[in-house]
Amino acid sequence: MMKEQRMHLKSYFGFSKIPFTKYMWASKMFNAKAQQEFIQGLHLWLETRGIALLYGPPGVGKSISLRRFKNDLDERRFDVFYLFNLRITPTGFLRSLSRILGLPVLYHQADLFDAISAFLAQYEERTGKHPIIIFDDGDGLSDKLLELLRLLANFAMDSEDRFSFILSGSQRLALRIREPQNEALMQRIVFSHSLRGFTIDDARKYIHFHLERAEGPKELFVDNAIQLIFHLAKGIPRVMNQLALQAIIRAAVHRTQTIDENFLKQHVLNNSIFDNKLGDT
Repeated sequence: MMKEQRMHLKSYFGFSKIPFTKYMWASKMFNAKAQQEFIQGLHLWLETRGIALLYGPPGVGKSISLRRFKNDLDERRFDVFYLFNLRITPTGFLRSLSRILGLPVLYHQADLFDAISAFLAQYEERTGKHPIIIFDDGDGLSDKLLELLRLLANFAMDSEDRFSFILSGSQRLALRIREPQNEALMQRIVFSHSLRGFTIDDARKYIHFHLERAEGPKELFVDNAIQLIFHLAKGIPRVMNQLALQAIIRAAVHRTQTIDENFLKQHVLNNSIFDNKLGDT
């Protein structure tokens, strides 16, 4: 049933692929100004190394920006390890970290910590590459896990930064790191960046970017519809995708080739999870 619907959307609008879906290679992501500034900042941070913090609202593009940064790195100089789903115990965290580093998964927390610390401390000397660990979805990091990260940093970063790591999460993570019990970790953060949502100019370019990639009609969305989508989504790409895809589906159902503000209000906002947003417009 889903396949038939997608084929209908593609044939109705002449799409070569469905736009505004989550399936996007990082190398082909839309380059908004906010993402460009963040990625450039990370490359400059690598000249100093250490700890970086990225935070922003859900759906703003943190994960895909980190993947883009990873893809941009020189593989001859850096190795990147990626860990997410961090709502676990300290021992579980160290075991997950051991797995992605290719280490034996030991039983005791102290043994895990010692093995990881020694591995990271010797990694660059042994391989010629600087190790970077990305901790994505860091809102799940408890104070105990944050303290564990600080201890790892103390062990391998006192005289020189033998490895680097990036913490990524929402504003909630940034606020927790600023709490008194995490002050020692906060003082070690070399680079901190708040990833913003799109500007209205970004939003226009983003809509047109997806339509162009899908080889669809360039004027499918009238400018007042784009402005409404931007306003409702507060510039958050994931929410813009939701609204735009809802609008495309409704447009196909109602056999229309143009999506304007009135169409959005009548057929999308009043017939979906977005109906409570209509009063904000």
